[in-house]
Amino acid sequence: MIAVLVIVGLLVLTFNVELETVRTMAARLPGWLAFVLLTVLPLVGFPVSVLHVVAGLRFGIPLGLALVWSSILLQLLASHGLVHWRRDFFERHFKRVRDQVPAGAHLPVTVFTMLVPGVPYVAKNYTVPLLGVPLRLFLSVGLPMHAARSALAVLLGAQSHELTPGRVLMIVAYGVSILGVSWWVLRRLQAKLGVRPPKGNGPRRRA
Repeated sequence: MIAVLVIVGLLVLTFNVELETVRTMAARLPGWLAFVLLTVLPLVGFPVSVLHVVAGLRFGIPLGLALVWSSILLQLLASHGLVHWRRDFFERHFKRVRDQVPAGAHLPVTVFTMLVPGVPYVAKNYTVPLLGVPLRLFLSVGLPMHAARSALAVLLGAQSHELTPGRVLMIVAYGVSILGVSWWVLRRLQAKLGVRPPKGNGPRRRA
């Protein structure tokens, strides 16, 4: 996901595909409304990386990161609360993702869910509470992991108007580092939980 974001983002920036239009629209959007959309839209499945890039465009790096990370915290809190309020609804809609998560202690299972490839942001956030993970652990794992990934999109958006070769290299290096660490941790968790790397069918359902 990170590698795809970097490649697509750099292509967009290189060829100026409607970038100025996006920047102008973002600038015209009231700050409070931008934050509300940044927080609410991912809860219903809107691609979160796109919103994080726009946050970088609209607010720059320091404020953009602060608002994005605040929105992630609110999304985790809301996801946990919504699952406990309407558990049957989320059980039906996210059964496929839950079936990919193996049995295990809450900590490794939470990290595994956050790292498993091909699962959208919104599905990860609703699946972890379905596994019975306490809110404190959910926040302590989910917030830093999502924050580390979101920083790449915010950086990409904030630097879009003045991408020098050095800045491009920095963004790519950061993305590759996050991707490499995620892959390494996921492989170790797969070994610990007795899960084979997915090749079309996910691991057996958690007991």
